[in-house]
Amino acid sequence: MIFSKGSAIHKTAVTPSCIKGAYEYENMAEDGPETIAIYARVSTADQDASRQLDELREWVADQYPDAETEEYVDVVSGAATDRAEEYHALRKTISERALDLVVVDEISRLSRLGGGEIHDFIQHALQYDTSVRNREVGLSIDVGSSEVDRAVKEMLAGLLGDLAKIEHK
Repeated sequence: MIFSKGSAIHKTAVTPSCIKGAYEYENMAEDGPETIAIYARVSTADQDASRQLDELREWVADQYPDAETEEYVDVVSGAATDRAEEYHALRKTISERALDLVVVDEISRLSRLGGGEIHDFIQHALQYDTSVRNREVGLSIDVGSSEVDRAVKEMLAGLLGDLAKIEHK
């Protein structure tokens, strides 16, 4: 297929997987996701995830009132993601293609290891047709969005993760 924009001509290969991804994204955008995971994490037992959970629950209820919601909550330092049982359960649920969307209060909740771990999580989610939202800054990395859009947003997510790593140190 050839698309023309101004004086530039853009060639784009339209494959069955491209069409499928656009269809899934379009349907999710119209109807909203059916299954949403909320992920919250605090670093120590002295901290409480209730603020994160309350804000995420309210956001999901406002945005997607008909969606089924699951919650995953860890009390573990982001530097110890190997011990984050709920984080690993969330990744497993994603790999079972059981979620349409994962929502976090801050993208850094996915890791204090920095942008690399966050990038890995986002790639894992997208591989299994799961979008990712950062509620705090409104960052949305969606299945079916353009490669350029996803690349820019993943870069921003990585930067936010790296900033959180610096803050942690």
